[in-house]
Amino acid sequence: MSAQVIAAIKRGEVVIIPLEHSYVYACDAFSLPAVNRLHQLRNDPPGIAAQVLIASAQTLEGLAQGLTPDIKTLANSFWPGLLTFILQPNQSLNWDLGDGGNLETFAIRSPDQNQVLEVIRETGPLAIAIAASAGTPSVSSISNHHDLAAIDIGEIQPGLASTVVALEGGKLVVNRVGALTLEDLRKVASAIQLPNE
Repeated sequence: MSAQVIAAIKRGEVVIIPLEHSYVYACDAFSLPAVNRLHQLRNDPPGIAAQVLIASAQTLEGLAQGLTPDIKTLANSFWPGLLTFILQPNQSLNWDLGDGGNLETFAIRSPDQNQVLEVIRETGPLAIAIAASAGTPSVSSISNHHDLAAIDIGEIQPGLASTVVALEGGKLVVNRVGALTLEDLRKVASAIQLPNE
């Protein structure tokens, strides 16, 4: 299954892959036609940006700017896993995640799913979005109406969403507490804040 998915991504196609708690559409993050197709499959309104998956923390420096020591420590401590960063893209990147290049930040993480990590190591960063129409809940089983290449691992059990940490004005702020608690994060980055702090 992984080989078919890898080949499809390299051809510029959208695929379906499993993450920890749901299935997502995925494609080459640097292929604008593929990213556009991903958004078409979901019926996304204009201006919606896909998230980005990478295989390891080592890839982060090539994609994002303004990385602090705490960001690197958090990534090394909790990736692969349910920690998402909201960061500024590297200015040298030539990509459009669906927002027309208008957004100043993007969401990125490394998933705790071995087959998907294998795919990313072969393809590079992936743009992703829940494999369902915009505004609908996450999907625990594949409903492949478009006959896309897919990694099907059967029913996926629901679970907590990823914890989201944003770099805002040089400070790390927890925008959403999910699988990782504030206490978990502060064990390795004590200066991390809640939005109202």
